[in-house]
Amino acid sequence: MNEAPPAVLDHAAFQRVWQRVMPQDRADCPFTLAPVQPVMAPVQPASAALVPLAQEPAPAPAPICLGDTSAGHLPQLGELLGLTMDCARIYRALERRWGRRNRRGLLSALADEKARQVRRLSASYFLISGQEYPFTPTPAPTTGTLALALRERFQAEQGAAARLLNAARSTADPCLSQLYRDLAEENQAHASLLRTQLETM
Repeated sequence: MNEAPPAVLDHAAFQRVWQRVMPQDRADCPFTLAPVQPVMAPVQPASAALVPLAQEPAPAPAPICLGDTSAGHLPQLGELLGLTMDCARIYRALERRWGRRNRRGLLSALADEKARQVRRLSASYFLISGQEYPFTPTPAPTTGTLALALRERFQAEQGAAARLLNAARSTADPCLSQLYRDLAEENQAHASLLRTQLETM
């Protein structure tokens, strides 16, 4: 005689049926239902759950202004500095010669502006090299009239502005580049003042 295999007890189904028949345990009932313990997923060790964080790229180093890395620009800086010194000296000479006819004081004001530019360029030269720029003055040109002198200065200011802009584009030093751009803008303004002076003569 073949025996049927024992049925597999479904604890969850048995508990549902029993709770419908016997909604609460009674003292005279020989059967009680033990609460079903929830099955917990195995806890992974803390070390296994760690995921390495992506390394953030290190910030790029800030460019060094007016330091040893800009030493290659010293010849160009020295050339522009010498040119500006010459301009300041020429304006002083023109002021001494034509000061009485220059009622608005333009030549004196331009000489002061050039002296200030010289100080800015000299400071940059010293910060890069640790030495003062060895300036050798060139002889001041002699012009026949004030109008011719102003015309020559007008052309010189425009030429200096163009050279400064070219120098600003050729250097990787951000401070030196900004200085050149500032001075180029000032020189363009000087040229405009000279043009206005000629228009009113």
